[in-house]
Amino acid sequence: MKDSNFKNLRLDQTMSSVYNEVDGLSLQNLFYTNNGYFPNCYMFTKDYKNNDKYFDVAKFFDFLKEKYNEEEMSYIQYVTHNIDTKEDNFGFCIQLLKENIYARFEKQINESYILYGHDNVESLKNFTNLLYDFYVSPEEEKGNIWKIAQSSAGFYLQKSKIKEVKNFSIERQYNDDFAHEDEKIRRFVADKDKSGLIILHGEKGTGKTTYIRNLINTNPDRKFVYVTPDLVPLLGQPAFTTFINTLNDHIVILEDCEEVIRDRKNTGMTSGVSTILNMSDGLLADDLGIKFICTFNADVNDIDSALMRKGRLVSKYEFKPLTVEKTNNLLEFIYSEKAKEEDNEDENGIPELPKDFVAPHSNKGLTLADIYNYEDDSYIKERKKII
Repeated sequence: MKDSNFKNLRLDQTMSSVYNEVDGLSLQNLFYTNNGYFPNCYMFTKDYKNNDKYFDVAKFFDFLKEKYNEEEMSYIQYVTHNIDTKEDNFGFCIQLLKENIYARFEKQINESYILYGHDNVESLKNFTNLLYDFYVSPEEEKGNIWKIAQSSAGFYLQKSKIKEVKNFSIERQYNDDFAHEDEKIRRFVADKDKSGLIILHGEKGTGKTTYIRNLINTNPDRKFVYVTPDLVPLLGQPAFTTFINTLNDHIVILEDCEEVIRDRKNTGMTSGVSTILNMSDGLLADDLGIKFICTFNADVNDIDSALMRKGRLVSKYEFKPLTVEKTNNLLEFIYSEKAKEEDNEDENGIPELPKDFVAPHSNKGLTLADIYNYEDDSYIKERKKII
């Protein structure tokens, strides 16, 4: 069909009802009714690498209401409720009468589009130039973490929040040899172009999770994705691996993942290890830019040796109980802070320690969990060895 014939095409009401199958708001039908021909459609897509960007719909809507008066623009507003995330997303449809532009905008870019006529391409260009000022990344917030969730439609990211770690201190809460590893890890997380692997292991309660929480809170511009232990075994399965491949430039946290990354010679399982290898230092690594943080409590000697190669492994650290000196210094700090909170102030209103203050003392090195819960009762019974 020639372009000239297409421009002059007139369809009756029955034929135009095909649009009802596309958009319940029937912007296309409205355009057809007012113009007598089908509109051109300007649609949006995005590269998966930038999948955390979106239209700031609310700000764009406020801008349009200021720019156009009621005689120049008509609109309706609506809310889309996400049943999985329980979030409400604002959207709107507009009709710019002079420009002959009809548009729908939602936070999700692929749900937004612009309808325009054959003779107003210049108006479309001017309008889209305005729009791109409202194509933004989410505002920086501390404590953002995304969990991978699963529904009947597949895998998706669910936004969550974590609490900020109060009085966090590498020097106070970790042994002296961790400071160097901490610097390497933070440089690695900040480098958006680098892929690789971090292994954090050690007995429970030694501060692995506390450290990761602080890492998330102090890097609000980076996107951390938490893979729950029940989903970790899926690593390597085609559907799950395909989803992980979309997480470009994300930091993926695999907690309690020892079963997936154990030596393949002992388990006979290859898919989980192979997935991490390919995404952290394989052919896909340069394009994906995915970083893995693996935590577990098992012996590091059980881990597949291929994950330990230089260039792939950025940092490997074993968390242990604090030294006796560090343990007592941290106990003194914790209990002195508690004592200061009990309305003990000097004559100038500055918190001070009571004169009879004495911090607890330990004769052995303790884990962070034991230190912060020093006075709590233990419900773990020690088994006596039979000699």
